Amino acid sequence: MARIETRQPPFSGFLVKRSLPLLLILASPVVLAQTISPLDPPDTSLYLKWGPLWARPGFAISDLGYDSNVFAVADDSVVPKVGDYFVAVTPRLKGLVLFGQQAFLTFDANLQFYAYAQQRDLDYFNVFSNARLTVPFRRFGVYGDIGFDRTRDRPIEDPSIRPLRKTYPLGAGLIFKFGWRSDAEVGYTQARFTADDPTDPCDPGVPASCAINRFNDRTEVGARLKARYLAFSRTRVFLEVSQRKITFNYPEAAAQRDGDERRQFVGLDFGLGGRISGRFRIGHANFDLVGSNASDFNGPVADVALAYNFGASGSRVTLVGARDVRYTVFDVIPLYLYTGGDVTLFKYFNRFLGVQVGAGRATVDFLGDPTGRVDTNTTGTLGLLFRVSETSLGRRVEYALRYTRWILNSTVDRLDRNRGTIGFGVSFGY
Repeated sequence: MARIETRQPPFSGFLVKRSLPLLLILASPVVLAQTISPLDPPDTSLYLKWGPLWARPGFAISDLGYDSNVFAVADDSVVPKVGDYFVAVTPRLKGLVLFGQQAFLTFDANLQFYAYAQQRDLDYFNVFSNARLTVPFRRFGVYGDIGFDRTRDRPIEDPSIRPLRKTYPLGAGLIFKFGWRSDAEVGYTQARFTADDPTDPCDPGVPASCAINRFNDRTEVGARLKARYLAFSRTRVFLEVSQRKITFNYPEAAAQRDGDERRQFVGLDFGLGGRISGRFRIGHANFDLVGSNASDFNGPVADVALAYNFGASGSRVTLVGARDVRYTVFDVIPLYLYTGGDVTLFKYFNRFLGVQVGAGRATVDFLGDPTGRVDTNTTGTLGLLFRVSETSLGRRVEYALRYTRWILNSTVDRLDRNRGTIGFGVSFGY
């Protein structure tokens, strides 16, 4: 099956995989074959019927095992590292609701629950959800987007904390269908960001307690244009252009972090069903901050999520990576540049037994840091896969035993740290 996995074990915030826009599951080509036009709803034959809802549920215990460093203690710290047993449960629901013969609603909701055997104060959960309502009118249509993300993954610049971050994206616009090969979307975007430390909530009377809020609470508004052209088979060439204005809530942060960003991308979307599936894009970003002492960014950006399939056995190689500029969560330096990627081989020897071998490397360059701080994250994964069943519609049952090693090597020596996890996993559903 042509699937790019996005397991997210505890501490996954180190690699900020969730912030990569293409980190999503690419399922079987039979299962999620794409429609030619965004004005058409997905094929209902690929969903289960639950009353008015067409659903594709999934459930996974992505990890049930042992973590050697649950508090992300640095290598040179006098504080001893603490290990603990943990479980990671990740249900998912992808759905479709049809309103008569025209309008339709699509949505995707992912939950991630993490629980520890002894260190119960570390238990947490993440939510990632989005929905789109589309109302077509022959050659054009209108759409509305809404979403909600809640995460307590550790920020990349400070793995010792776990702030609660929430995002509320909204959007609306028009879809144009110029022919059976080409279409375009143009619309308005808005997102509100908040953050807090549940262990030390913000108290306006104690300014130091509001540091995370000050660095993160903001509103972003902008516009976007996306145009696609079907070049051949399922492969599309696309162009994306976007602009956003960022305004922070706290005056101290606004003086340094407010800014404007413009992006332009070109790319290829290979669709699903061939040897190569997924998409990649490359472009340019211009990030201007209002702070006179803040370092702007003006340079190339890119992201990729591709899979090469070795036939019907399900064996494949996946590549997921990005070069992107982002806001820090808990650092006086406003921006960092992330450059990294992961390569994973899934090799099945027969219908039931396979192996997983993966490696990743990412550098994080904190723009304008007077110490020249650069962090390097290195990961490695080795696992055994036991595939019980998999249908042509993409419903599968698979067990796995994996070991993962993570190492952070920073130019600031006190930040160096490492951890290892070994665990059992099972996935069931679509």
